Amino acid sequence: MGKKDKELIERKYGPLWSGAEMVTIGEKLFTMRDLKRAFDILADDIVEIDIVVLGENRFAFRYFDGDDRRITVLEFNENLSILEEHRAHIAEWLGEVYHSLGIKAFLCEELVNFLRERYEKKEGEE
Repeated sequence: MGKKDKELIERKYGPLWSGAEMVTIGEKLFTMRDLKRAFDILADDIVEIDIVVLGENRFAFRYFDGDDRRITVLEFNENLSILEEHRAHIAEWLGEVYHSLGIKAFLCEELVNFLRERYEKKEGEE
């Protein structure tokens, strides 16, 4: 795993936070919290990023898994069956700054907020 994993995630699912916060699947509206419940990933170190609609009856849920420090993508269908899973270490987005964050690197919400601020600033400059 490495830079190729980050590139795959962004190429296939778009930039982080470019998806939605909720999506209709079938006739039910799902929030990111609903998907965390459905996939049984309700731990405090799981931080939601977005939901991407890939096409008819195919979706992706992106989140940060603080346990292994990775951005994770679960690609699933309308039955909430997981079809693919991709992971890339958060350092692939943060680069060398990740290693200088100290305790912030272990505070999941703060780390993801830091990444989002840097990421959105970078996107705005391009």
